Amino acid sequence: MKDLFTLSRPINLLIIAATMVVMREGVVRGFLERGLSQLVAQDGNGFAREALELPAGFGPQLPLPLFILLVLSTVLIAAAGNIINDYFDTRIDRVNKPDAVIVGRTVKRRVAMTAHLVLSGLGLVLGLIVAWRTGQFRWALIPAFAIGALWTYSTHYKRQLIIGNGLVATLTALVPLTVGLYEIPLLRTWFATGPVIGMPNGELYQMEASVQELWYFILIYTAFAFVSTLVRELQKDMADIKGDAQEGCRTIPIVWGMRWAKGLVLFYIGVLVAGLLLLRMTSLHDPFSYWYIGIGVIGCLLLSAGFTYQAVARIEHVRAGQLMKAAMVLAIGYALFIRILP
Repeated sequence: MKDLFTLSRPINLLIIAATMVVMREGVVRGFLERGLSQLVAQDGNGFAREALELPAGFGPQLPLPLFILLVLSTVLIAAAGNIINDYFDTRIDRVNKPDAVIVGRTVKRRVAMTAHLVLSGLGLVLGLIVAWRTGQFRWALIPAFAIGALWTYSTHYKRQLIIGNGLVATLTALVPLTVGLYEIPLLRTWFATGPVIGMPNGELYQMEASVQELWYFILIYTAFAFVSTLVRELQKDMADIKGDAQEGCRTIPIVWGMRWAKGLVLFYIGVLVAGLLLLRMTSLHDPFSYWYIGIGVIGCLLLSAGFTYQAVARIEHVRAGQLMKAAMVLAIGYALFIRILP
């Protein structure tokens, strides 16, 4: 059981769950509370935020039990995908990381396949429940797509040029995007009811009817997740080139060469750095954002780029990928501070 749990890659699952929680509590709730703080500041009468009469239901609109089910659905499907990926990668892993092979040794192949089917089925059911209970039936396609994409990635697309990397990046980007896809329509419905904030002097302020700014936050995180995952996938392909080549995989380092693969990693990291600098210059002028993004996130990105450029051995590519993951975690953590931004 312990090895089966290891197959699911619990650290990655924890990051997925944390991303969704941060998107809800950091981005969505943070956006609303930041708007409230700006309202108090603009009033100029020195009212404490605690003295405001908040409308009922102020905050994220997806009910907490349904949000928990949504997180569980995403985590279970991701766990199933990790298991099936190792199931089909056994021969590759025997070359790249022989000491870490689990399927076929401590976990029987039929057990791994059964676990994949059970976890995928549970994840799909939970996703369907959330879509049904919120009345947003079209988003039932998300868990169904994720299950199908993870299966076809493991069986076919992982070995194909570019397609596999793009598919994993798309699935990663869906994690923060899914929270927004559920929350924003519900918020628009809530705003449409005309909630108002009561000020201590008796004045009433209509809540802003647009959630366009919130969409920007969510789309920025979605874009960052997509591009940073492309980098991570290329770094893993370079680390695993020996085993992938023996199995006939057509990854970028194998087909185009290591120089092209490193060049693409540096290009994508450059895109991320340029995007973050542009965001900081145009929208985030406070000292906290300056240092957090400049030293924390961009610092890790540049270190990852440097390690990738100099990497020769597999362990060096792995370290570059770990720095990239650190940058991704720091970027997620920034959302927790949105509510205090000026």
